[in-house]
Amino acid sequence: MKKMISMSPVFILLLSLALSACVAKETDEATATGTEEKIKTGTEVRSGWQEEWERVVREAKKEGNIAIYAAFGSPVKIALIESFKQKYGMELDITMGRAPEISQKLITENRAGLNLADVIIAGASSITTIFKPSGLLSPLEPLLLLPEVRDPQAWWQKKLPFLDKDKIMFQFISRVSAPITINTDMVKAGEIVYMRDILHPRWKGKITMNDPTMVGGTLGWFAVFSELLGHDFMRDLAKMEPAIISDRRLVVEWIARGRYPIGLAASTESVEEFITFGAPLASIIPKEGAYVSAGAGVVSIVAKAPHPNAAKLFINWLLSREGQTIYSKAQETPSNRVDVATDHVSPIIIRHTGVNYLSTDDEEFLLTLPQKQKEAKDIFGPLIK
Repeated sequence: MKKMISMSPVFILLLSLALSACVAKETDEATATGTEEKIKTGTEVRSGWQEEWERVVREAKKEGNIAIYAAFGSPVKIALIESFKQKYGMELDITMGRAPEISQKLITENRAGLNLADVIIAGASSITTIFKPSGLLSPLEPLLLLPEVRDPQAWWQKKLPFLDKDKIMFQFISRVSAPITINTDMVKAGEIVYMRDILHPRWKGKITMNDPTMVGGTLGWFAVFSELLGHDFMRDLAKMEPAIISDRRLVVEWIARGRYPIGLAASTESVEEFITFGAPLASIIPKEGAYVSAGAGVVSIVAKAPHPNAAKLFINWLLSREGQTIYSKAQETPSNRVDVATDHVSPIIIRHTGVNYLSTDDEEFLLTLPQKQKEAKDIFGPLIK
C-alpha cells in the first residue's frame, strides 16, 4: 500500500506564497511590456469612436465647409458661424429662409442634378410634409458618434428625440406652448385650473382664439385637446361663442387691453413681448397638460451631402452640450438636452416636472392634422367670419 505524503500547514502556506509571487511577477512583466509598447509608439489605446471621430475631423477639414439650409433667424446664424469657426477653423455656409422656400430650393437643385446642401434645420411639420416625402433625406442615427450625443440620459424623457421611425428627424429644441393666456386684472388666480374651467357660463363671449382651422399653432392646440378632452369639449367650447381671428398677435393684444379676459393658443412670443412691456398677462398650464414643439429646432441630413464628413462633424457638435448651449442662448429657447442651462430662457416656455406634455412634432401626430383640420372646420367653421 502506498503511503500518503503528509504536508504540514506551514509548508502549504509557503508554497501558496511562492506561487502568488510568480503570478504577480508575470502580471507585472506583462503590464510593463504593454506600457513599454505605448511608450515606444508614443500613443494611447483609442476607442473605436475616438478613432472615427478623429478621422471625421481630418476629412471634414479637407472638405472645407458645410452647406446648411435653415429656417432659424440671424442671431442663431451668427452664433453658429462664429463658434464653429473658432473651434474647428471651418466655415458654415448658411442659407436662411422660410421652410417652403428652402425646401423648394433643395428640390429644384436636386432636379437639376446639383447636390449643394448638407444639412437641413427647420420645423418638424415642414420636414415631415415637404422635405422627407421628396426622398432627399437620409437616416441621421448612423452619423451620431459622440457618446454625449448618443447617450439617452442626456435628453429629455431619457431617449434620443427622433420624431419618426426612420430616425431622419432629430428634435433638439423643445419649447412649451401655454394653452391658456389670461388678463390677470380680469381673471383671479385659481379661477382657471382645468381646461374645462373655461366653459363656465361667466366666460361666454369673453374668450378669443386664433383660427383653429389654419395650419399652425392653434391647429396643434385643437389636435392635442380634442384627443385629451374629446370632441364634445370642443363643441361645448364653440357654444361659448369665442371670437376667432387669424392674427395670432392680435389675440394677445386683445387680452392685454382687456377686450377679452381669456385667450386660447396665443402666440407665446407675443405674450412674452407684451409682458416685457408691463401688460397684465399670465400663461396657464391646465391640469390636463400642455404641449411642446421644436419651432425651427429639428435637424436632418441630406442624402447626397457634398460634404459628408463636415456634415457629420457639424451635426455632432450641434447636438453636443456645447453646441446646444450656443444655439439655445442665441435663440433664447430651451434645448432638449437636460444638461443645458435655461437661465436665459423665458419661464413661460420651459418644461417643468410633473406636467403632462404632449409633442405636436411627432411624425405620427403631424400626419393626423389634415383630418384634425376637417374636424376643426366642422366645429368652429360657423363662428369664423
